Amino acid sequence: MGKQNDRPTLATVAERAGVSIKTASRVLNGEKHVASATAAKVETAAEELGFRLNSAARRLREGSRSPYIGVVLSDMDDPLQVRLLARLEADLAERGLRTVVTVTGGDAELERTFVDECLSGDMSGICVVCSQPESASIYATISRGPAAAKTGEMAVVSLDPAVTGPGIVTLAADDVDAGRRAAEQLVRHGHISIGVIGDRAHLESQKRRLAGIREVLGDRGDIGWRAFLDEDAHDQASAKNVVAALLGSRAAPTALITLSATVTKGAIDASRRLDQWPAVVGIDDFPGADLLDVTVVDADIDAMSAEAVRLLDGGVPERGAGRGGEARGDTAAFARVHLIRRGSGEESPRQVTER
Repeated sequence: MGKQNDRPTLATVAERAGVSIKTASRVLNGEKHVASATAAKVETAAEELGFRLNSAARRLREGSRSPYIGVVLSDMDDPLQVRLLARLEADLAERGLRTVVTVTGGDAELERTFVDECLSGDMSGICVVCSQPESASIYATISRGPAAAKTGEMAVVSLDPAVTGPGIVTLAADDVDAGRRAAEQLVRHGHISIGVIGDRAHLESQKRRLAGIREVLGDRGDIGWRAFLDEDAHDQASAKNVVAALLGSRAAPTALITLSATVTKGAIDASRRLDQWPAVVGIDDFPGADLLDVTVVDADIDAMSAEAVRLLDGGVPERGAGRGGEARGDTAAFARVHLIRRGSGEESPRQVTER
């Protein structure tokens, strides 16, 4: 869904009436327990602007629910987001639900517009795979919790650890443990010169992965890694250039930790270009990684999707679910991650230098 400036939106109705978007949505969807004066202001504003709800209101009156779930992605070039979307679509289809997808591409306003249209349109929930940092807070203003899906209200489930708040269930990968496991694997095989290449430094998932790496490497004076740290190789081409510069230096690291599948693929491109092959542990699996013998730390995508869909279909969140997560928002559960050994993360410094 893109911006539609030629028609009024729920946000414009709320602004004219001087109420929140949530309140305007409640009035226009016929919910009770709204002050009559407030309801009158919203109804008048809607009439003056020519605003009309679509079939969402009809479904609410009939006691049925919408089969549509909004899904928010930031980047279709990110293999993790693509994998999650594919799994979500399959799991939702089994329950008779369908996705309406937006790819924000770095446009926070586009994300806000999409959320507004989900509220005023025929949607029963939103699944946030990855949000723009500027937009992450908006979901807390609209969510009524997973049980809301059964009453026609908006449910929000997030796979992005940055999206938290009252009524939101955040179900993200345990990124701290992912970083920790990647670092431990290389240290275990004797590496003391390790490059760490990140994707987008502002993403909460990247911050958490780096925090896990710092837990393992931060106090080790015998391990050099800070000089080889780049937190913002934002796409495959950038990652290729960053890694090529590292490998081409006189003091090249013998190993790399790549904080996303996009960065891992860029690192592989650089290794091919220079014919230099450091040990590599990537975070997030991707198609073809097994053919390239790339060791990765990956989350259980199937389990994350299954739980997200259960909640979007009106399931009740379980307190204490997941592993390693502190209470954030309504419920936070961090999905387990596991190391997949394929060869690239099991080589010693000697094997790397003798190749």
